[in-house]
Amino acid sequence: MSEGVINAIDHLLEIINRYQLTGVNPQIKTLVNLKGFLDANGILDEREKLNVHKSLFLPHGGLSDIYYWDDDFETRKEVNDSIKSALEIIANYLLDR
Repeated sequence: MSEGVINAIDHLLEIINRYQLTGVNPQIKTLVNLKGFLDANGILDEREKLNVHKSLFLPHGGLSDIYYWDDDFETRKEVNDSIKSALEIIANYLLDR
């Protein structure tokens, strides 16, 4: 399970860097810390997962508001679908779904 989450985190960080998506610097640090913890075979309890989820997916701002804009519809759709997929994997892990 954590292997898929680590891959999703890597993919999301790559997209954020490649397309220079801004406004999520605190969440980037949290993602890097989460990845490092999971790489070291760490296990988060339910409370820790909820705290990480709250810090990543704020009501306003945060990862749930990431959106890539490009004039080319296909590029925009492809990038935003990748973002959505990675975010779903991370959120599902943190919410034990």
